Amino acid sequence: MNKRLIDSELKGLLKSLNFDVKAESFFSYFSNGEKIQYKFQNFFHRGYSNDVIDIKIAEDDNLKVHYAYLSRLNFYDIFPEIFFHNQVGSAGFKNMVANYKRRKEEEKQARKFFQPIENELFNISLDVEKHEQDVISTLGEEEFLLILNKIWDIDRSLPVEEMAKVIKFLPFMHKISGDVNAITYILEHVFNIKINVTEEPVILKSDVYKEKTDLLLGNSFALEAPKTTFLKKYIFTLIDVRNLNNIQEYFSEGKVNKILSLFLNYTMPFESEFEIRFSIPEEEELFVLDDEPHTGRIGISTTLVA
Repeated sequence: MNKRLIDSELKGLLKSLNFDVKAESFFSYFSNGEKIQYKFQNFFHRGYSNDVIDIKIAEDDNLKVHYAYLSRLNFYDIFPEIFFHNQVGSAGFKNMVANYKRRKEEEKQARKFFQPIENELFNISLDVEKHEQDVISTLGEEEFLLILNKIWDIDRSLPVEEMAKVIKFLPFMHKISGDVNAITYILEHVFNIKINVTEEPVILKSDVYKEKTDLLLGNSFALEAPKTTFLKKYIFTLIDVRNLNNIQEYFSEGKVNKILSLFLNYTMPFESEFEIRFSIPEEEELFVLDDEPHTGRIGISTTLVA
């Protein structure tokens, strides 16, 4: 007797994600000890369907067994058909329907036979996924960070909190590298500040030939050449820095600038260049003279720029 299945509460969580997610990642994170039976099917639909197709639960099942339907290859799809079906020669029209029903029943029994094995193998994959998540969660620990500092010779003066956030993204570097939008999103998360990215072409330096003395027209130099190249330069601007007491950390030798440069050196395309800038709130840019000592004093805290 077939049980009447209804949507599981896990299905609501799955739909709320609004993107395809690996089944191992989903069930290792969201499942709370539920008993789940995994059924592999519809692998040939995988190109346009999600990994987790559906999640059901028996309406009258006191054990609360969830049935997860995954777009995966099962053993029936992998092995040759001769393992499960007898070879049948040409049959007349009368026997076609009977042969079709018999083969469908054989397929059903074969899938049912392999399902416990497939579930055990999938549960092993779940254990591996949980272990990987545990490893990733430890990447932000201070003790682990100190070990990596010694191995990779990272500047130990860099703040631990920001470096821990950066290191947590290391397992995903293969997806981050070269993606400017992803890089910007991560840096905004690390430093909790809005970052604007603009592009401009790389400009050749005008003093390339100054050190040469034997310049031959048409050989080692030309009268005029375009200075603009096809290479890109990305300018990362940190918008409205409000921690003005530590504004020096945003300059070239500051800790924030060093973390940004370290991350960008590993993630930006090799052929491109980048520059780090920052801006402060408009109200902080006002030049104010008052009676407080060393505030806005020409020659002491303020200079005039021509």
